[in-house]
Amino acid sequence: MMHKKIAILTTVFLLFLGSNIFSQERKEGRKRIKTLKISFITEKLDLTEKEAALFWPIYNKFEKKRMSLHHSERYELKKRIEKLGGIDHLKESDAKAISKEILTIQKSLYQAHLDFHKEIKTVISYKKLIQLQMVEREFNKKLFSRYRKHRKTKKGTK
Repeated sequence: MMHKKIAILTTVFLLFLGSNIFSQERKEGRKRIKTLKISFITEKLDLTEKEAALFWPIYNKFEKKRMSLHHSERYELKKRIEKLGGIDHLKESDAKAISKEILTIQKSLYQAHLDFHKEIKTVISYKKLIQLQMVEREFNKKLFSRYRKHRKTKKGTK
């Protein structure tokens, strides 16, 4: 078990040091981020092999749903607003319809969270479920911090 943790930590460390996530093509970068996230969450939650085998399919299904809803809310609605002339030119009726769609998407996101919790609680404890939320935030903070450092470095070399 200790050997497994050391291997995971070493992998994460090498991936962070050895790769420049944001200079690669988008898809490749996403794959690397996903790999880092899997390693980070597995290590931080101290998932057993059995837990990990059951956890990741459920988590990945939830992430896919969450990303799909996020895309709908952020990009598709934004495009529609732009197509209608921008927020300043929206008719009240269009704004009302878009507002309802946003609420529907947010409701779907909430339902996805409920479904995820219902399914994942059969695999991990509630303590690990709470820990998962904290670990995700920690990972995102580290990722954004690395991105900001990379951008500063990139701007400094121009």
